[in-house]
Amino acid sequence: MNYKAVFFDLDETLYPMGNESIKVITDRMNEYIRRSLAIPDSEVKNFREDLYKTYGTTAKGLVKNYEVDLYDFMHYVHNVDISPYIQPAPEVRALIEKIQIPKFIFTNSDRFHAIRVLKLLDNYQCFDGIIDFLDVYPYCKPEQEAFEKALAMTGIDSGRGCIFLDDNPTNISTAHQLGFYTIQVGSRARSEEADAFLSRIEDLPQLEIYSEIIT
Repeated sequence: MNYKAVFFDLDETLYPMGNESIKVITDRMNEYIRRSLAIPDSEVKNFREDLYKTYGTTAKGLVKNYEVDLYDFMHYVHNVDISPYIQPAPEVRALIEKIQIPKFIFTNSDRFHAIRVLKLLDNYQCFDGIIDFLDVYPYCKPEQEAFEKALAMTGIDSGRGCIFLDDNPTNISTAHQLGFYTIQVGSRARSEEADAFLSRIEDLPQLEIYSEIIT
């Protein structure tokens, strides 16, 4: 098959799961929720996780149900130094650079965070574009409409012939239903609709499909 493009998730896909930066950002979310909504400390974690599970992102749930200013939330959450936790990943850069079809970041975070992470990983120049949460709002992964808006932004009419990599099994399932070739990365519960699995992004060259997109 002649593949048209590859869509990469960002956090915990281009770098390993459990990175400390995720905890730092999550703590900022908790702080914002406590400060803005006066949610008791003992309830914040469950409150935030319920929003995430219901809406795909905490931000969308806060905006929809509590009239939180989306830009204020995103700025507050990401206004923290994550450089101590994310280092250059030359092996990942090398495997991405070899891919000969368009490569896009598709993230439920915002562009500021995406650019910052990519620069810390030293692979910002490897990608043809970034599709962030604000680009597809009011939708987000795993909603079908978010994927459709992402495809439209890249001028691609269908997920068929595209490759999608993500650590989240729900995102993988939606992408598969839309025709993407799906590769789940990391150790989360596996989606039955993933076409392939990788423990880490560095193992991508082990998949047969990789040889089809580097030539």
